[in-house]
Amino acid sequence: MAEKKENPNHHMGKRTGYELKDGVYHIAPLYAEQFQKLNEEKAGIEEVLEVVTRHATERMKQVVKIRSRIFQDIYDDIGLDSSENWVYSGGKISKQEADK
Repeated sequence: MAEKKENPNHHMGKRTGYELKDGVYHIAPLYAEQFQKLNEEKAGIEEVLEVVTRHATERMKQVVKIRSRIFQDIYDDIGLDSSENWVYSGGKISKQEADK
């Protein structure tokens, strides 16, 4: 009976076997499956964040346009100089003071 040749690339860790080929560790399926599940979860989170970010960006563009329109209506209504920086706070509009 011929002797079975042992794989020189196969090694045992404390709990699982692995292969070392050309400086690359080929880990046990136990760990590879854990990474695969984690990567799938990460991809799902990234997809949700992309959708939320895109929606928030589009909504923010609308908010900026509406805010500008409201200020323009106020400028026209009460005769404020639109070249000045005006801020709204609690039902009041005032000139924005320059930073000191």
